[in-house]
Amino acid sequence: MPLQHLKRLPIVLVCLFSWAALSATLNSLAAPSACPTIYNGNNGWVIDLCESDPAISTPMQVAVDGVAHGNAALVRIYHKSQNGPGAPQVAVLYASGYVRLKQNADPASPIPFGSSFILGPAYWSNSSTYYHHPQLNQLTIDTTWLPNGPLRLQAIGTNHAFNVAYELVMPPPRDRQTRLHVSQTYTAAAGVTIPSARRNERQGFKLMQVSSMFINQGSVCAGGQTDCHDSNAARFIGDDLVRHQVAFSGVTPSAFIFSSTRPLSNTWLDVLHTDDQSWQGNTPNVRIALDTRPLTRTITPQGWISATANPNDDNVGLWLHDDGLASQSWVAGQADRVEYWLLAQDNPPEPWADLGLRSGFTFLDFESSYNCFLVLPSDRPVTATLAPSAGYTDTALQLSYNLGSGNGNWAQARCNFDPPLDLSAYDHLRFDWRGDPAGANSLEVGLISKDGSQEHIFARGYHHPAHRAWWGQLVIPFNFLHPWATGTTFDPSQVSALFVSVVKDPVDDVGGFGRMAIDNLNAYNVISRTVPLTLEVVSPTHPIASTAAANWLGRQQTNTGLLKSWQEETDCVAHTYDQALALLVFTKQAMWTRAFSITQALSTTQNANGAWFKSRNCLTLTPVHTEEWEGDIAWAVYALSRYIESGGTHPQAAPVRDRAADWLLTRINPADGCLVIDHTEGTLDAWWALQAAGPDYREAADGLKRCLLTHYWDGQRGRFKGGQNWQQPYLDNQTWGAAFLSAIGAGCQARRALNYARDTLRLPAQGGQLFGFDGQGGPWSVWNEGTGQYIAVGGEGANDLLIELLAQQRVDGAMPGSPDDFSGGGVWTTRWHGVAPTAWLYFALNTEPFHPRQAMCVVYLPSVTKNR
Repeated sequence: MPLQHLKRLPIVLVCLFSWAALSATLNSLAAPSACPTIYNGNNGWVIDLCESDPAISTPMQVAVDGVAHGNAALVRIYHKSQNGPGAPQVAVLYASGYVRLKQNADPASPIPFGSSFILGPAYWSNSSTYYHHPQLNQLTIDTTWLPNGPLRLQAIGTNHAFNVAYELVMPPPRDRQTRLHVSQTYTAAAGVTIPSARRNERQGFKLMQVSSMFINQGSVCAGGQTDCHDSNAARFIGDDLVRHQVAFSGVTPSAFIFSSTRPLSNTWLDVLHTDDQSWQGNTPNVRIALDTRPLTRTITPQGWISATANPNDDNVGLWLHDDGLASQSWVAGQADRVEYWLLAQDNPPEPWADLGLRSGFTFLDFESSYNCFLVLPSDRPVTATLAPSAGYTDTALQLSYNLGSGNGNWAQARCNFDPPLDLSAYDHLRFDWRGDPAGANSLEVGLISKDGSQEHIFARGYHHPAHRAWWGQLVIPFNFLHPWATGTTFDPSQVSALFVSVVKDPVDDVGGFGRMAIDNLNAYNVISRTVPLTLEVVSPTHPIASTAAANWLGRQQTNTGLLKSWQEETDCVAHTYDQALALLVFTKQAMWTRAFSITQALSTTQNANGAWFKSRNCLTLTPVHTEEWEGDIAWAVYALSRYIESGGTHPQAAPVRDRAADWLLTRINPADGCLVIDHTEGTLDAWWALQAAGPDYREAADGLKRCLLTHYWDGQRGRFKGGQNWQQPYLDNQTWGAAFLSAIGAGCQARRALNYARDTLRLPAQGGQLFGFDGQGGPWSVWNEGTGQYIAVGGEGANDLLIELLAQQRVDGAMPGSPDDFSGGGVWTTRWHGVAPTAWLYFALNTEPFHPRQAMCVVYLPSVTKNR
């Protein structure tokens, strides 16, 4: 089947509402006469350039790694398939600003391109003149981060009154999905006034677009083609928090796709191909996913289908409209920026299924009969309703509530099971849920088991996460559910009910109105999981990414020697833990002057008792948080030990280290060798610190080792608990714990711990464009620092996860804390760029900071089974 591409329209279009008059036309590319290869690194990536194309009137100038390659109508990108023998074409970038993507699979019948993306912005300058797409003038390609880092491109051009610039980042494509990140800057070169009628129709100023084709499903169209569509539906989640999905077969052309518009509440718009049929073949599903929704205005999806019988007409357009001042007027010099991901994949995006997070037994999905009902307190002024709702892909159950202002007020959705469910083959509960940005309250989840005629409640509360307004999963070990009645034991074979409550806690929670939805109630077995036989080593190395990360950390260092922990934070705050990470990086990278300066700062800011405060102002050294936390001090001790061991020359390094190690000794209970605080992570940190500090501290380190193996290791589940009797999953405990287990020769247990994290804490970002780990269950939100920890100690899938981190690294080396901003449920994630996520990316690239790393099982670990 010939490769297809889109004809481009003249820059000025005069029309009313017909997308056909605005759209591009599919045209056979045939065999371009001049498409030389401009990059082949023999590393799985190939790029070629086509000098001309019948649909492109004005080419762009192309350069690769600083070498000019002349004019091009389009550039094509190929990548080695993960599971196929070939290197299929995965992307095309046209001089007209059109982008085509398809997944990297390499079946016998090649995957065709279908829907196209159009870089923005597009706008109406008056009621009849529309500027549809940019003209790219220059494209520069940077291949130096390849093969496993991203391909980086920069483009500049114009769209009539706007100068446009794009930074494009393509991570290595996968067989299931190809992605392109776009940072789009647009500057008005002249004044622009958007007609109010176009603004009211939500088409006045389009941030970006998708161009596609739909005539029919299962029927014949012009030219004798059948199944004349490349897409057949669109969906998004609106500000009412429900999914809005329109089948194109239900729209009578020519008409807008969404008859009534709603702004986005989540970040994405899907253009779907829900069947596997098309006149071209099984064309991809595509998604636009904003990095984040703006705080000052709304973004609204809309689209148009025009009437046509010609399958060569791209008669479908969908876009995201800027509802703010951008769709009113612009003055010369005014600029704005938007960042987003473009995704293409075979099936409609459902990230949990895509990541394999649908295992186990789904016992309730609300697609058929169920016995769920509303429960409210009889003595409190709470109102609520419980009803089906449009979930992420199908029907969910939504609790809409008004908790009022009283602390302790609650509303509950309860589902009964008669006969009781037998969940004895499973050990973890998992379900999909979505909150409400207006409902910043707490959640409580419970299972009820029967004992004869008696019912016993086992539940767990999560403080202040209910304002998370995008779909995700909640994972709860059965043994984390707390009995409400003393002496009762949870019986998973007699589960008679499940409930989820929204509660107004007295701290932080706002009460009032909100909505919470649940779906896909599921139980799965973690104990019997398959554990890999070896740790996964990151390969090959990424010297450019590694050096960039280290150099960015260097630029965060101030004249006091301390590093500002978060670049975008208003105040200059330096967290002690971050200083330790930076010292480890500078030591490994032989950045001795910077390492010396941090050591001097640690010497200057050390308290008289040998500890450090949690954070200080990095310009004035004034304390910010005066807590002396064992984990922070332990990391500083460990970093100083590595600095000394590697040849660091600061004369105070050893005395400072020893005073801090002596302080840690005062935090150990001689009766059992454990810390006086019940904290798994802190105990692991202290072991790493004291075992590295020298022979004077080995006895204490051995006591901490015995404590960890006796009181904190859960041998049955193959993981470290959160505390001696605290069962919530935590990532640090598994990653740093796995490094501890490897160091003492218990590699199989190390792999079990990492695999437990993989089974309980992995999750996608809000838009499904990235994935990683959260720091605790929940999971609530992707935490890049923790993902780096997992990679650094060799967890299963480390190389795949590294692609996720490298896809987010800025060209200057900085890493954001997360793809999403979220605070709740005991976690805080931010899109700010920070020392900790950047340092952990460096460690992931260099198999640091723990050493040596082993994979053999040579010691016996006791399995402590009481108090489970």
